[in-house]
Amino acid sequence: MDARDALGEPAAHISRSALLHNAGVIRRAVGQDVKICAIVKANAYGHDAQLVIDTLANFSADGASDSPPVDAFAVADLDEAAELPPVPQPLLVLRPVENVFLGRQRAKIELAIRQGWLLTVANAAAADDIARIAMAVGKRAHLHVMVDTGMNRAGVGLDQLDSLMHKIDSRPSLRLAGIYTHFVTAEDAEHPLTIEQLAMFLDKTDGIAGQSAGRVIRHAANSGAVFFSSSSHLDMVRPGISLYGVDPTGTPSMDRPLRPALRWTAPLIGIRDVPRGGSVGYNQTWTADRDTRVGLVPVGYADGYQRAFSNRGVMLIHGSSARVIGRVSMDLTTIDLSQVPMACIGDEVTVLDNDPLSGASVYQLAKWADTIPYEIFCRIGPRVRRVAVEPTDGREVSATADDQGKIE
Repeated sequence: MDARDALGEPAAHISRSALLHNAGVIRRAVGQDVKICAIVKANAYGHDAQLVIDTLANFSADGASDSPPVDAFAVADLDEAAELPPVPQPLLVLRPVENVFLGRQRAKIELAIRQGWLLTVANAAAADDIARIAMAVGKRAHLHVMVDTGMNRAGVGLDQLDSLMHKIDSRPSLRLAGIYTHFVTAEDAEHPLTIEQLAMFLDKTDGIAGQSAGRVIRHAANSGAVFFSSSSHLDMVRPGISLYGVDPTGTPSMDRPLRPALRWTAPLIGIRDVPRGGSVGYNQTWTADRDTRVGLVPVGYADGYQRAFSNRGVMLIHGSSARVIGRVSMDLTTIDLSQVPMACIGDEVTVLDNDPLSGASVYQLAKWADTIPYEIFCRIGPRVRRVAVEPTDGREVSATADDQGKIE
């Protein structure tokens, strides 16, 4: 979307240059020989998956490189995959396939095989079902196997891995393309559980990798492991939150110069003077201790600005802080304009700042809500328009319809 179409409305401005910069930071951490699979599930952590994919497939940080900054993309499920435009890079579906012959699942698996998406499996029965569908479609299905090494959430157990591999090898309509695991605590540098998980994974899969002559990609590292466990980089890494500019530790770090890619703004749509003793918002949770100028911002908990921010959050206007006062409601939030006397209706309010040290940063919002930056991003609702911006020169840009269609 062209940012001009979002003037005067709440918008999440997504910086293409920040996305490319972060991909570059990740590339330098893993080296040129390790593939990067960009995680774009959950609408790219609320950043708009189509915009992010367009950026990482069609742009380069220096404007001159012919190779895209990432080598693959990954989504959570088949529905997310179906919503994306075609991309030349491999597309991995992370949710293990189950219940293939129930409801719409059969049709979705057929589409995935025709499109060449990489499907995840975690048991022999699912592999068998996919093999039958692949034979009916007349194309081989490309599989990644998820191995459970301690998360105890999804994946084939180590004791069942050999059986699953035998099943895949025995079906000519299947091709093993990758095998992977997921760490429990990779954001803690050199955590013993990460070391233990990696050791189990390598011990169980070294033989598979050795027999494949590079045809089977092994991957384990998420954002935390990208920076804290170089031995886990293997053939490919799967950065998620770091790609969007948030440090995997959940706090800003000068050691990893990531740039938050999202800045959420909204217009100031109302101003009123509340006399001393007057209350603002539902249930009178805030009462003016002096005559106060109050601003109205058209975002609320339906947009992802959480009720937990009531009477504690901060927004920015004209570079100054404006405290959230009263309850955050479904569609509206009120702020104290006492420190911003020049504020006028129509002024831009920064709801979530892309400065990691700001009082309205995603780190600070997560702290107020007692959660993690992931959730803050993912909760930003569809009423907040996502627009591509280029902050390096102040221009706001978006891909043309032709650009979005080709993604190459």
